[in-house]
Amino acid sequence: MVGFASVSTSDYFLEIEARFAERRGTPFILSAKDWVLMKKWQEDGVPLPVVIEAIDTVFERNETSGRKKTISSLSYCKHAVKELWEERKSLAVGGDSAEPEEGAEALVMALAADLDGVGLPAASAMAAQVRELARERSVPKIEERLIELEHELIESVIATAPDVATIRAEVVRALGDTSRLDEATRKRTEEANLRRVVRERFGLPRMTLFR
Repeated sequence: MVGFASVSTSDYFLEIEARFAERRGTPFILSAKDWVLMKKWQEDGVPLPVVIEAIDTVFERNETSGRKKTISSLSYCKHAVKELWEERKSLAVGGDSAEPEEGAEALVMALAADLDGVGLPAASAMAAQVRELARERSVPKIEERLIELEHELIESVIATAPDVATIRAEVVRALGDTSRLDEATRKRTEEANLRRVVRERFGLPRMTLFR
């Protein structure tokens, strides 16, 4: 898709599952119906930041509605993804415009400051890379790069934090009996929830301009 960098298929699915689990606040295993929907988004070229933002929008609307229904499937986000992608298509086409998006630089710098405030060497190192994006003129490109940097940051924290083994054990216990899952699904689900818990435990900010 013009104006958006590529994201690997595995990262695309993993990031969606991790964000949905994070917003739901409980361990979450994608259903076959959810996988069909994710694959359709990926095949249709819906950028990962659009899906992530739409998921956030659905949960935020639900939290402020007063009714707070249980969002148990990605299907609840289907229309939000469609609507947001329709809005953003024009932005994607104009991704290489000579004019920067208004306010993008300030948002980038604010995100970098939040990373500095985490207090982890990995987060401070990532803040420097985020600040470099202040020169980028395309918001879609910034968003795609932030997704990549967030993946790198979480992987770095998982690799270096001293208590990650304990956190991983907590995630496995929280998921309960996963014996009915095939090995690939079990590992993917554990990884998605590990990323969610690590983000929460270490106070890592979401790497997006749309916060």
